[in-house]
Amino acid sequence: MTERSKRMAWKVGVVLAIILAFGLIATLFVKLDRQTTTTTIGGEAYSIGTLDDTGEPTETNTAIYMRKAITTDGLKCELAEDAKIKYELFFYDKDGEFVSSTGDLTADWAGEIPVGAESVKVMITPTADEDGKVSLVEVLGYANQLTVTVNK
Repeated sequence: MTERSKRMAWKVGVVLAIILAFGLIATLFVKLDRQTTTTTIGGEAYSIGTLDDTGEPTETNTAIYMRKAITTDGLKCELAEDAKIKYELFFYDKDGEFVSSTGDLTADWAGEIPVGAESVKVMITPTADEDGKVSLVEVLGYANQLTVTVNK
């Protein structure tokens, strides 16, 4: 091999090594992203009504509740800084049977999941509603004051 072809082979080898390094880094980021992926529950998950002491929905217009239970895996709730709501978490077992609730919460939550609980519903109650009744227009506003995230 001539000196020129040796240099060319070395340059090609360096370029291939750089491409391989970028590929490995991209693969690592994808794997890490899959491990830490969370989902945020939006306002569309809520209906007007409340959950009673047994975790069952009741038809009232004083609060909103999550229609479908979500996983407790990685459950975290964060209140907006100027939130005018309180919220309560209702825990259910693998069969959808009510386990327990937290009572009213007015701060961020990332607490202990009750033993046997695998899913949760959230009920949000306004604390400064002018007429004391939640309208369809207000649902998203109240839901957006609480960020609920879980692992996918």
